[in-house]
Amino acid sequence: MDFNKKDFYGIVAKERKQVQITIDQDCNVPDTKPDIEKIIQTKGTILMQETEMMVDRVRMKGEFHFQGLYGANDPRTFLESLDYSLPFEEYIHIEGVVPADYVKVKYTIDDINTVLINSRKLSIRVILTFTLQINEEMKEEAIVDIFDEGVSTLKKEIQVTDLIVNKKDIARLKEELVLPANKANIYQMLWSQVDMENLQGKLADHTIEIQGIMHVFLLYLGEDEQVPVQYARWEVPVHTEIECYECAPGMVGRIGMMPGNQQLEIRPDVDGEERVVSVDVTLDCDIKIYEDQTLSYVDDGYHMNAKLVPEYRMFDFETLIGKNQAIMKAAKRFPIQQEPGKLLQVLSVKGSCSVDDVEVTKQGLNVEGVWMADVLYLSTEDQTPVMSDTYMEPFTFFVEARGLTGEDDYQLDVRLDQMTGVPTEGDEIEIKTSIVFDFISFHKTEQRVMVDVKEEPLDYDMIQKIPGIVGYIVKDGDSLWSIAKAFFTTVESIQEQNEGIEEVKPGDTLLIVKEMGCN
Repeated sequence: MDFNKKDFYGIVAKERKQVQITIDQDCNVPDTKPDIEKIIQTKGTILMQETEMMVDRVRMKGEFHFQGLYGANDPRTFLESLDYSLPFEEYIHIEGVVPADYVKVKYTIDDINTVLINSRKLSIRVILTFTLQINEEMKEEAIVDIFDEGVSTLKKEIQVTDLIVNKKDIARLKEELVLPANKANIYQMLWSQVDMENLQGKLADHTIEIQGIMHVFLLYLGEDEQVPVQYARWEVPVHTEIECYECAPGMVGRIGMMPGNQQLEIRPDVDGEERVVSVDVTLDCDIKIYEDQTLSYVDDGYHMNAKLVPEYRMFDFETLIGKNQAIMKAAKRFPIQQEPGKLLQVLSVKGSCSVDDVEVTKQGLNVEGVWMADVLYLSTEDQTPVMSDTYMEPFTFFVEARGLTGEDDYQLDVRLDQMTGVPTEGDEIEIKTSIVFDFISFHKTEQRVMVDVKEEPLDYDMIQKIPGIVGYIVKDGDSLWSIAKAFFTTVESIQEQNEGIEEVKPGDTLLIVKEMGCN
């Protein structure tokens, strides 16, 4: 039998698991660095190297890139920095996962704790929380057309949101930044921070356009002996593209972006002076693109010269309920908890947020969590001119999502978009933050689809029992097609005998003539 098939795709949320891991390592101070007097600020990034799906478990391999700024016994600068790569490899047991499954991994850095063993040795303890979303990519090859003559088919149409693209990619941002004219040449880079603001992925013809703002902060030792510790800030527009041949304007895109590797290098300018900062940043992109479509496929069929035996399978079709991006803005004043010395100026604010609970209601999602701010600032204390304080604040935010039920599938990504800190009168600091809640939801509809059909000989004894001509009163649920199948005739024959009738309703009377088709 000659028929045409189409691949239907979908993603089924299979399992979600949250695990916490701890990395403990003792690290020696390199011989070229001065002794540690005090740790001022720490930060870190996770670089995932491998994520391997196995039977009933997931293997994650990567490294935690630790950076620390510390007060030193160097009488000239009092500042130095440390960098360590702490490798990790974890096997996470998740019942029912298989190598063909797809996993999305998100992480939060819960705590970075450092303990000075002595002035030349540091104990680092990092607590990380990984959230693993295991999805099963569904694929079914269903019959959408049957071309054999004599076959009458019943087509079914369904409005769906079809998954067009499901992949991971990396976007790379490269910039050459020049020091402002009033800043001294760079002798040594001490500390840096790169933040992204208002990152957006826009679908274009065969590409994904990524736009936003990149904030770069640099703390460094300058060649000015009078003011050895200097800093600089840049605000850089972001515009880059990722190739995606399947996408087009009008489709629905969900582009998740997490910061990856960050590298800053000092380079000489055209005059040979160390005044150029080369920035190379990667964004790990999780790309899902959907398209609203009307799918038409064969739901049933019969033949005048053979018995058709269809084979069906059940498939979950998804329909987009809603897509929403909400922004929570918050401001909070905290007392400045300083050691001796007064705050002169805020240098940078390193922020993060984590979600503790999500409650689904009829109107949307009630999200509870915590945002944190790590503030680096200049102090009047001569021995420690740069200091740091940490602040945190719980939050509750409502994301509107009408029509969502407990049976529907939803995805919520929460990220900190912007954070600033400003000293105020009365020894307080005001922290302002913007947190983005990126939400999408789907309603699943389970339908049978025909994946194969076989032919068997007709049961002529049964056909003989069907009257050659009959008057029939239409019942609830009847259609011209179902009546034609039951009486071994065609829709066209019924229409010919009944003045070209297009639709039927309960109580209508039809004249039906059986088609024998005994070749």
